Amino acid sequence: MKVNISKYLLSVEKPAQYLGNEINSCHKDAWTSNMCLVFPDIYEVGMSNLGIKILYTLMNKVPGFYLERGFMPMDDMEDIMRKNNIPMFSLETKSELRDFDVVGFSLSYEMCYPNMLNALSLGGIPLRREERGEEYPLIMAGGTCVMNPAPLEKFVDFLMVGDGEENMPELARILVATKGKTKAEKLQALSNIQGIYIPSLHNKNKKVQRAIVKDLNKCDLYDEQLIPYMAIVHDRATAEIQRGCTRGCRFCQAGIVYRPVRERSLEKNIELVSKLIENTGHSEISLSSLSSSDYTNIDSLISGIKSKYSCDSVGVSLPSLRMNPHSVKVAEIISGGKRTGFTFAPEAGSQRMRDIINKGVTEDEIMATAEAAVRAGWMSLKFYFMIGLPFETMEDVQGIYELVKKVSQMCRSIDKRINITASVSNFVPKPHTPFEWCKQMSMDEMVEKHNFLKGLFTGLKGVALKIHPPKKSLLEGLISRGDSRTGDLIELAFKKGVKLDDYRDNYNLWMEALNELGLSVDYYLGERSFDETLPWDIIDIGVSKEFLKREYEKAKAQTLSHDCRLGCLGCGMKKIIPECGNIVDTKKDFSL
Repeated sequence: MKVNISKYLLSVEKPAQYLGNEINSCHKDAWTSNMCLVFPDIYEVGMSNLGIKILYTLMNKVPGFYLERGFMPMDDMEDIMRKNNIPMFSLETKSELRDFDVVGFSLSYEMCYPNMLNALSLGGIPLRREERGEEYPLIMAGGTCVMNPAPLEKFVDFLMVGDGEENMPELARILVATKGKTKAEKLQALSNIQGIYIPSLHNKNKKVQRAIVKDLNKCDLYDEQLIPYMAIVHDRATAEIQRGCTRGCRFCQAGIVYRPVRERSLEKNIELVSKLIENTGHSEISLSSLSSSDYTNIDSLISGIKSKYSCDSVGVSLPSLRMNPHSVKVAEIISGGKRTGFTFAPEAGSQRMRDIINKGVTEDEIMATAEAAVRAGWMSLKFYFMIGLPFETMEDVQGIYELVKKVSQMCRSIDKRINITASVSNFVPKPHTPFEWCKQMSMDEMVEKHNFLKGLFTGLKGVALKIHPPKKSLLEGLISRGDSRTGDLIELAFKKGVKLDDYRDNYNLWMEALNELGLSVDYYLGERSFDETLPWDIIDIGVSKEFLKREYEKAKAQTLSHDCRLGCLGCGMKKIIPECGNIVDTKKDFSL
């Protein structure tokens, strides 16, 4: 059944987010099977997500299949929907969620889990899997969060673990072929797709191997990206130039679970960028990856784009740059004379801590990069740090202040107008990293370190200190390191009114739910044993436990591991992809 929201659009903020008729949106007259892909956050956040753009393009190319989108309504629209019994709907056809064959959720942030349940509730769909009969759609989830499936098992019929470019179109083809079949028959047909985890069918002694796209060059291009009629968080076209990272930072979940590094060729990247500009009209292209400046042909790619589109004033942005003077040169090329802010991510203030986390950058390199940026004309510098890292002392925390102070003094001796922001987040030991066994800071520890830093930074001229809220960090750790009982916590917290955690303080409601269930914060945030079976061990990401343990011991010994492009470190990926380490574009020139 279709819903009609037209008479309410002038009563809500940003009505364009509910229209579904953006440029390049897909509207089909007929289809055999369909799915609503829901990003469990508001539109302007979800429409900035590259994964949504990729799947929307690729899955709608499957004959007989229609993929629509859904986003969480803002409070004003949700109030209207609940008062007028308007169910959660898709953007393109305004169909009720319960009318789809599958409702999928893209989960990249643990604090969105209650939003997922809110979407089901608004759609009139029972939250728990065993409560949903044949009259309801299959519920699935994918994204980085499902690397720990335990908190979600009560709610989903299946999970998709890993890369989606190949297995999600395959899912679409199977859904078309099994239209009219029972849920059990559909799930059985889906069970052979790489990366799929079906709790009701799974042999608990068997691991789920994540799906890995080996060759990005063989994937269909996603050049017809949606163009919203309103401002979104990242209002630009995005081209993922490579996937994975070889740096081996021990705190970084993405750097582990997206191995191995796979580069799209220079020729294919140029083709993708050209088509994005042609099909979207965007004047800015983001060359995205975990470490974009590590792309083999980054200089040729940037110069090629700037050369081809100089007359059209196409801007190029890189979300991640290494801390070295060459990165400043790259930034100079792409900035085109426009100097906004230059971002650094030393992650830790002391050299000791940077060695522990295998950051692989020295204080001299940080200072040299900052100086090069200022001399090149940047007036605003931003530094990202973490506190609560394993083996950290208060002296290491003070190192953040000491480093920023040195940078400030050096930069302001060049130009007194320089402004520096030190952004500090609270470390969460994530699954499938060398620190997955480590203890996370308690609330008291976070508050103590926050106050310590605030005291140090008081009076430091030209420097602003920003600290991530401790409540959200604690809750993120609680959920990301959770087990099946965490699903009960998420459900109870939602029923108490938790939703849209990024926009409101629901901490007390979470704590009420935790206490009612008799769960302990200390248990979930506490240290784990090497011998312990962890809730996420059911997922085989391709990187071995032995490698993670070796990296943990190296961290303890403050020993660095080299970039794996310089030689294999034996993480385990070669057993799955023998070409690991060599899936790079060695062609050094490409004529436009």
